[in-house]
Amino acid sequence: MGLFQISEERTRKEMIDPQLEKAGWYLRDHSKVKIEIPVDGYDAEPWNGVTDYCLYRENGEVLAVVEAKKTVVDVRLAEAQLEYYVREIEKHQSFRPFGFLANGYDIYFVEVGLSAKRLVNGFFTRQDLENQLFIRQNGKPLGAIEINNTIVDRAYQHEAIRRVSEAFEKGDI
Repeated sequence: MGLFQISEERTRKEMIDPQLEKAGWYLRDHSKVKIEIPVDGYDAEPWNGVTDYCLYRENGEVLAVVEAKKTVVDVRLAEAQLEYYVREIEKHQSFRPFGFLANGYDIYFVEVGLSAKRLVNGFFTRQDLENQLFIRQNGKPLGAIEINNTIVDRAYQHEAIRRVSEAFEKGDI
């Protein structure tokens, strides 16, 4: 059996686990990482209602959920499953956790309901995710930021900046 055909269990053990550990998510430290955590209030169809990995904040809240698939599966096909888990976990804590889709080769970072998934080079560290959460919770809309007239002083420039800001806020860019 070639590496490209290995099971989900072997993909996790041989590929995803080391990738998580490289980002500081030590699997033996259950204050940081727990494996196969049931999602409350789950109807068993079509998925089993168990996250593959949960990555935790120091206060015990789930920072991120990792949905793993075997190497031959396009991990993007698991996005609906990941979104369900993230939304269910959000009901039991103060914020919506982040998500990752991984198959040993590709890792996608997902902010459910906030932005499109994006391919990343590796898992984020706990501090990276804490920083992302801070930005999410404290960020200001671009339209609320005053334009510096010492840099931009023409009406058409102000108009262009406002239009681009609106497009970002709508998710068009």
